[in-house]
Amino acid sequence: MKLLRALVIIGGLTACVPMGEIHDRAAVQEQVGEVTRFGDVALRELAPGVWQHTTYLDLPGIGPVPSNGLLVVDGEATLLVDTAWTEPQTAQIVAWADGVLEKPIRAAVITHAHKDKMGGIAALHQANISTYAHPLTNEDAPGNGFQPARNVLTFGGNGWLSGDQVAFLDPLEIYFPGGAHTRDNITVAVPAAGIAFGGCMIKGTESETLGNLADADVNAYARSARNFGAAFPDYAVIAMSHSQPEGREAIAHTVALAEEL
Repeated sequence: MKLLRALVIIGGLTACVPMGEIHDRAAVQEQVGEVTRFGDVALRELAPGVWQHTTYLDLPGIGPVPSNGLLVVDGEATLLVDTAWTEPQTAQIVAWADGVLEKPIRAAVITHAHKDKMGGIAALHQANISTYAHPLTNEDAPGNGFQPARNVLTFGGNGWLSGDQVAFLDPLEIYFPGGAHTRDNITVAVPAAGIAFGGCMIKGTESETLGNLADADVNAYARSARNFGAAFPDYAVIAMSHSQPEGREAIAHTVALAEEL
């Protein structure tokens, strides 16, 4: 009950985090692979030109809750997938990309309207970085206390990003699998690296539950997770918001959990 109360205090916006597994996850986030620290941000290179950024939100009586996103090099710039928990943390990611990586962020994609994915969006706007999100994400953002993204992603009937945004956001592939963790959760892949990012929809194999389902589409969850797997059938590395990257077993595990709903 202590955990549930703390999550409610945050306003339900930590809904990505599977209950009962926070301490272990916070403990192992920086024990896998080589991690670079930059202020409050931990950065790990998953593949050449693809970095996972990890930040933490300290819940009183619970401890630090990690959340992951991506930075993907695109020539002399980078593309950001999801903000950090907070504006100061996100500003640190912006500063690292600019001053250390020397490849400034030119655009950011938000995967859904929760604090761990867009809590720092105001820092991106202050830095004049173009932001993109699903129309449902922009619809839900103000009610969750966030600025909407400045651009709305356009998806075709098959779930794939369409129009001029495909070229502008290359080298990312962006796919909407349907509602699952939230009604607006989108997924992102980096074809050149064979990495697919399932955000908060996909859970690591150590997860015992799908987490807080307050905003979930429970009826569609299993189908949407399968859609994600089918959209990226040859991707060997599955990155996630609250676990370290795994193989495709994470997708199968998430489908199995969702089928029990």
